[in-house]
Amino acid sequence: MEQQTLNLGRIFMGALFAFLNACGGEGADDSALAPTGAANNSASGVSMLATSSVTLALPTVSAGFNVEIYSDVNEPMKLSFGPDGALYVGRHGGDRIHRVTPGGGSASEFGPPMVDPDVVLVDAAGLISGVPNSVLVGGGGILAAIFQDQTATVVFNSGFADVDDMKFDHAGRLVFSDDRPQVLTSHGSAPTVLFSTPSRPGSIAIDDDNRIFVALADGTIRIYNADGTLADNAFATGLAGLDTYLAFGPGAGGFGNALYVLNGSDLLRFNKRGNATIIGSGFGVGPSSGTGFVFGPDKALYVSEYNENRILRISRGHVR
Repeated sequence: MEQQTLNLGRIFMGALFAFLNACGGEGADDSALAPTGAANNSASGVSMLATSSVTLALPTVSAGFNVEIYSDVNEPMKLSFGPDGALYVGRHGGDRIHRVTPGGGSASEFGPPMVDPDVVLVDAAGLISGVPNSVLVGGGGILAAIFQDQTATVVFNSGFADVDDMKFDHAGRLVFSDDRPQVLTSHGSAPTVLFSTPSRPGSIAIDDDNRIFVALADGTIRIYNADGTLADNAFATGLAGLDTYLAFGPGAGGFGNALYVLNGSDLLRFNKRGNATIIGSGFGVGPSSGTGFVFGPDKALYVSEYNENRILRISRGHVR
């Protein structure tokens, strides 16, 4: 395991430390889009949010889907749930990530100040950090870990430019996209390049066969096998580049195992042949490659909206 003591000059940010560039930033349902969302404003949040007299509209979703506000969080980026149901939220603009209490309660800052901490991933087994339930944080050319006592350490700081997105595959291997452009992996030792891409890779998703789906800046989704060989150079084309986000349905909860894609402001569902059905529109577009787009332990889909300072929950059949 490659770790080193947290470097104050690299991680902890004083008031004069400038922020680095952000990570940029199945079956068909052809029913018409219908507004079925219900706002939940009960989560006041510990972090201070900008107040406004204007109520922001919710996105529109197809009949059978519901959208609601899960939590109000300042400057939200990537999302990752812990085993206890807490939601960790990356951040762009501020220097500390957020933790949202289970069930969408209050949001509070978590861990020390860090450089550009927009990408987060809970390391439940401690495979990369060495400590279970640590939160991996990518940004500013490093990959760090925040422990549950809110201390932190640098895990990796070489071999890549900047983390855009990261996931664990079904073998417990960390897979992450990089600005260079390339995709790297680690079992706990120094990351190695699994494959290079023709343009910058952003969001990644991993299917049940450990194939890696990658959204590229050129507007395509490519598929790579677990060994890094190319399986499909154009599963989908004409998409929104680094404003494209990928997540596989959890099987249960009414979403099935289809690939869900946030394409700019539109929510799409792809079947295995690469055919898409639109199931939502009007989602906020944040900094490139930065939007959080994950399924939670309740099998609902969670989406961060940076400019709206909120996290949305999309479910099937009912609202909370």
